[in-house]
Amino acid sequence: MNRETVKQLTLNDEYLRSKLFCRGFLITDDKDIDTAAYPFFGRWTSIGLNEKYSLYTHPDATCSVKKVNDELSIGLVGHAYDPVKDILTEAEILEGLASVYGDEKAFFDRINTLTGVFCIFVADKDKLSFLCDTVGLLCVFYSSKGGHSYVSTHVNLIGDILGLTEDPKVTKLKTRKTFKYFGNQLPGNITPFIEVKRLNPNHIARTVKGDIEQTRFYWPHSLNLSVEEACDRLIPLMQKTMEQIADKWTTPAISLTGGCDSKTTLASASHIYDRYKYYSYDSQDNERPDAEAAGEICKAIGQEHIFYKIPYEDSAFENIEGVRAVMLWNCGNVRYNNPNDVRKRIYLDGINDYDVEIKSWSSEVGRARYTKRYNGRRNFGSKPSPRTCTTFYKFLLTHRGAVRYCDKQFKEYIEKYFESANQNPIPWQDQFYWEWHWPSRDGVCLTCEHMFSDDITVPYNNRKVLELLLAVPEEDRVNDRVYTLMRQKLDSRIDAATEAIVDVNHTGSRAKKEELYYIVNRLLP
Repeated sequence: MNRETVKQLTLNDEYLRSKLFCRGFLITDDKDIDTAAYPFFGRWTSIGLNEKYSLYTHPDATCSVKKVNDELSIGLVGHAYDPVKDILTEAEILEGLASVYGDEKAFFDRINTLTGVFCIFVADKDKLSFLCDTVGLLCVFYSSKGGHSYVSTHVNLIGDILGLTEDPKVTKLKTRKTFKYFGNQLPGNITPFIEVKRLNPNHIARTVKGDIEQTRFYWPHSLNLSVEEACDRLIPLMQKTMEQIADKWTTPAISLTGGCDSKTTLASASHIYDRYKYYSYDSQDNERPDAEAAGEICKAIGQEHIFYKIPYEDSAFENIEGVRAVMLWNCGNVRYNNPNDVRKRIYLDGINDYDVEIKSWSSEVGRARYTKRYNGRRNFGSKPSPRTCTTFYKFLLTHRGAVRYCDKQFKEYIEKYFESANQNPIPWQDQFYWEWHWPSRDGVCLTCEHMFSDDITVPYNNRKVLELLLAVPEEDRVNDRVYTLMRQKLDSRIDAATEAIVDVNHTGSRAKKEELYYIVNRLLP
């Protein structure tokens, strides 16, 4: 896919124009942005933040801006709510941030209790600063070029504006036969363009002398609790979160499966089941067991289950190749979307049964993901190494040049952004999974693919929730004991309704194979 192809497709099709960089934003001090031309087509809204910076938003994007004075604006793109301080609206959140602006600790303390999918930014005179939600589910990319700053949800939006050319080394990496395995993200903190970087969770980016620099403002930490203690703290927090979602949107719907995270989200709404809708979909064979399990669960708790049967064939959809091209471009021309996922987004885009989808993502941060992936392995070393990170990243056993390239990217990533185990009491691999895996892979997936059709909120995407999930001993996290106990206490009918669904990507056989690869790839030169 290339820029000229996408430009021609969107010039000739109104629907594709409406979906190009959908729900996206751009913040810049470049006054020569032509919003009538590609890629904006006169559809985006402009807001002056102060004399220097402006915010541009796609028609489907939501944003709120608090203008403190002529020089200072604090804003939020996406959505946020605070179950800890019981604050529901973005306007209240920004009011609170403005009230403590200048007191860095108080400012970040307010950030750290937020749930949502968002980017918060501050335009203060000639300086701009910005940060993302807890695990970076709303992508944020940035660049400084030609004396100007550019911040956006979509790396290709920046590339299109500046006429950037994809890094040949990235192009070569993408062409490796095994690149499609384990997600189509890039190593370290790179993007397809040398001139553009991705914002890391738990960091704030600031303009500094014509450049943009990231600094850490939050260190993940463990509270060292028993399963019972963590459960007792999580239940009221998650219940409050589900109440706030039901207050914030008119028709919220839980995307329900038979999996651990999804069932725990459902249990957290047990006191207000009637305020939600519940649905599942079948877009390929391996989704059917999850959908059937969700139906059994809804039957057990006395709730209606909506089932969407999505056609398995591309021929059922008009201009699917055009949609596939735009979706790929939205994803940075890196994350190649599965055929069934493209069909799913088109289908769900035509559904008006709900106004927000509740996904159970990011909770896996607390589930010892790498231990499960590598057949129960507990020892990943006392600190991160570039080769271990490369091994986590891709299956590149026969591509040693690609391994060397990825090692280099992860070395730079570790040196610039990562805190080692000696400075951080949680296992480094859990922090890596939190701060690298989620924004580089799932953030792009949520921002650029899933939000193609739906507004999405994620109740686990809160630092206080993740702290509690990480607080229990590793053995209990491996066995998901907090989640199981929460469901038992909130609604035992959920687990009794059906057997747990095993993810086809998390089977024991696969874990043994991946552990073997882990051992071999770390030893090879």
